[in-house]
Amino acid sequence: MKDISLMQLANVDAYMEEAGSLHKAMLPLGFFTAFCFHHGLLSPAFLQQHESLLARVRYQEGQVSELFAANGAVLTKEDFNPSGYAFLQSYLGKLAEDYKATFGAGCYDIDDSWENYQLFAKVFVRAHLGAPKGKGITKPIVQSIKATWKKLWR
Repeated sequence: MKDISLMQLANVDAYMEEAGSLHKAMLPLGFFTAFCFHHGLLSPAFLQQHESLLARVRYQEGQVSELFAANGAVLTKEDFNPSGYAFLQSYLGKLAEDYKATFGAGCYDIDDSWENYQLFAKVFVRAHLGAPKGKGITKPIVQSIKATWKKLWR
């Protein structure tokens, strides 16, 4: 059992009033916890403690918030590796805002499903890794190829 006397960084209570029920309040942090698992941001101790549940999360079976619920619906510094802790610190203040922006006014009425997780995971990826750098790299490559062809045909 988790010692909840450790400093809690995030817990379900922050979402209870707006969500209206415990299950609905677990959605934002449940999605966040699943994302952290999929991106290697959780501590070895956390992974060992919840080993029996990790296969379900890995294969996206059951409800997304199960891992967060199994952790007592709280997150502490000890739950994360250094990269995960840095991400949590930088992102936690935006989590509720991004959750509402992603799912709209009825955000707490959505299903605790992997389909909804995938929608929100895109937001997490941008917050964690930054926006993709798609077109910027292709333009110099195309210009290089054109220049090479011009030299060949002279």
